[in-house]
Amino acid sequence: MSHYFLQPPTPLQTDKQPTEFPIHALPENIGEYVTQVAKAVQVHHDMTAVLSLAVLASCAQGKARIQITPEWTEELNLYIAVVAEPGQRKSKIFSTLTKPVTDYVNTYNSENGADICAYRNKLARLISHKNSLINSNASDEDIANVQAEISELMAHPKSEMRLIASDCTSEALASVMSSNNDKIAILTDEGVFEVMAGLYNNGKANINIYLNSYDGQAISIDRKSSGSLILKRPLISFGVCCQPSVIGDFISDKSFIGKGLVQRFMFCQPPSLTGTRKLCTTPIDENLKNKYYKVIYKLLHMKDSDRMITLSPEAYALFEKYYDEIETRISREGKYSLNRTFLSKLAGKTARICGLLHLCSNSANCPVSAETMANAIAISRYFDEQNSFLFNESPDMITAEYILDRIKANALKDRCDTYRARDLKRFCQKYNSAQLDEGLIIIEEHGYISFEPDNKSKPNRKYGIYVLNPFWLRQFACQAPVNKTSSI
Repeated sequence: MSHYFLQPPTPLQTDKQPTEFPIHALPENIGEYVTQVAKAVQVHHDMTAVLSLAVLASCAQGKARIQITPEWTEELNLYIAVVAEPGQRKSKIFSTLTKPVTDYVNTYNSENGADICAYRNKLARLISHKNSLINSNASDEDIANVQAEISELMAHPKSEMRLIASDCTSEALASVMSSNNDKIAILTDEGVFEVMAGLYNNGKANINIYLNSYDGQAISIDRKSSGSLILKRPLISFGVCCQPSVIGDFISDKSFIGKGLVQRFMFCQPPSLTGTRKLCTTPIDENLKNKYYKVIYKLLHMKDSDRMITLSPEAYALFEKYYDEIETRISREGKYSLNRTFLSKLAGKTARICGLLHLCSNSANCPVSAETMANAIAISRYFDEQNSFLFNESPDMITAEYILDRIKANALKDRCDTYRARDLKRFCQKYNSAQLDEGLIIIEEHGYISFEPDNKSKPNRKYGIYVLNPFWLRQFACQAPVNKTSSI
């Protein structure tokens, strides 16, 4: 065979459990509060800590950007998904953590209700007046004058504030964002991935708004009923809880992966405390709650802007070292690896987290400290472990494990170090050709096998030989020598 293996394969699975969320990395007012909330509601503090980041992003998005280099800046919104079984008291967590946000919105809408109503009435009258002029064949000048008034009014809209949404189609979401400075937060204990996949649109997925709203890229949406809708700097923050089966479908959806939607998310699988919970718990300390509310209100009161948060030299040095570490890991991953594509966005996510932590106790004009950057990196490492653990449980990884077990069983029996593609198809009849190819690619990227096509100028996985890694063979085939003969 022409292929040479230089080292043993990389294990498909790791027995290492992810470490707990580094509560110490959160600002003190946030960390102490989410710890108490977790104890009071009796959930693992990973859930409250991770969702608090989503709340912070929802409040700070659009208020500033963080600058890593003159050419590289990041928005401050985050896409976060928590994997949790039913009965994990998710609704209580969301209502508790988002209470200051909903209070802020309700207060604003109450205080500005009269102005909002007056704006709507004036706009309706002007539109009605313009239509009357058109129907009565008024002069173009008169119609243009009224239209100018309408345009001037719409340039400074007044509408009810809405910062949080849940079950919206992409089209409805765009309308909501248009009325709220092109921003929205999707914070919900019910998964939204089915909606993304086209639950209300005959199964037709429309995810452009979710893709563009991660980086604030302008988007134009054409609507039959009311013309085009332009979002100049759309931003969405996600903080959603989903059942494991829903997340499994999401991270294995090829269209979501291919367009980079899955890779924009950070996932968390907090341990369940079900079965160990008590009836009575310690109430949340009012002083800690007030400190948490103060941070949330500080972020909400900030004006939308393009101001840049810069890094101190010490913070930049820490980030550069972590960035180099990530790049080294990317170079070791196979080109089809889902973890590779996640790693490619990890540095940017780290910067976003850093910006959020910074704004909790500093102004945007103050450079980021080394301590804040170190805390952001600690949180980033947590999500790195969580995502790797989740991807190991994806359907494609399960397929790869099954195929590897079948190859091992037959290699022991046949004493072979190569197999034709058709043999592997025979071993794994429970999978179709596409599923088999996906699993084989994962196995090959981990170094267990190498594919050698019959026709190298036009490679086709249906026609060729899979060579088994001899280092791997020796791990389980010590009892008998392996024949250097292909099973044909």
